[in-house]
Amino acid sequence: MRRIARLIFRICVAATAVSALAAADAGPRGIMSLSYNPSGTDSEAQMQKGFSEADLRADLRRLAAHTGRIRTYSLEFGLDRVPALARELGLKVSLGIWLGSDRAKNRAEMAKIAQLVAGYPATIDRLFVGNETIVRGDLAAGDVIIYLREARRLLAGRNIPISTAEPWHIWLKHPELAVEVDFIGAHLLPFWDGVPAAAAASYLAHRFDELRTALPGKKIMIAETGWPSKGAPHQAATASVEAQASFVKQFMRQAADRGYDYNIAEAFDQPWKAPQEAGTFWGVLDNSGKAKFDF
Repeated sequence: MRRIARLIFRICVAATAVSALAAADAGPRGIMSLSYNPSGTDSEAQMQKGFSEADLRADLRRLAAHTGRIRTYSLEFGLDRVPALARELGLKVSLGIWLGSDRAKNRAEMAKIAQLVAGYPATIDRLFVGNETIVRGDLAAGDVIIYLREARRLLAGRNIPISTAEPWHIWLKHPELAVEVDFIGAHLLPFWDGVPAAAAASYLAHRFDELRTALPGKKIMIAETGWPSKGAPHQAATASVEAQASFVKQFMRQAADRGYDYNIAEAFDQPWKAPQEAGTFWGVLDNSGKAKFDF
């Protein structure tokens, strides 16, 4: 009996050590996923010039300290190289292609997805076909469905979940979208709904449950949530580092409790979005890569 007790004790100690190592390894990567647009981008013209492999790698190396997954939005500007660089760093990529009103550009984006998914099957974990395309008014829901079906045809035989990303109310308005996707890519951004930071996490949970009730049988990913650290207020929602830190920390605790699959928007501030003001300052890191608060 003593031998058995000693053996059990040793197993428990070993298991505890392994768990501690795993926790220590997971610690720096506390955020499940971060939206990625390159850092250091001060203007639209600079964005249009594209990004070097060295710049992209430096960004991803910085983000790998905070997350194990990034979400991208386009394959332009050299961003089609992100999966290769992410693989080097052990990062997963939720790959996004941009859909807009320019059908030729849409075709160019679509043409790249089969090769990328085939080349990096262990890195690309899902595909977003468009981002807020319907809410911007660039395409109708029926048009997005056509692109979703085309993506499914291009990726036939590949085990990769496919969706599009829209605010929560667009999914409720267009339940036909849910029929075409493998999961609901919902943007839940209480700031833009005018909710103060103190009430934002509970508001988000309410909207999440509303989606789950309206669209049963589909997994919901919170494809974007977050809070700006600077900019004009929106109704009762104010932008500050303190409000951003408060919301992100509340949300992350809630996400752990409720088992959310989520992505925080975003990794870096984006000064090139200056006309949108508050849209510029959603990064949990500033434009130079410095963390705004301890998350």
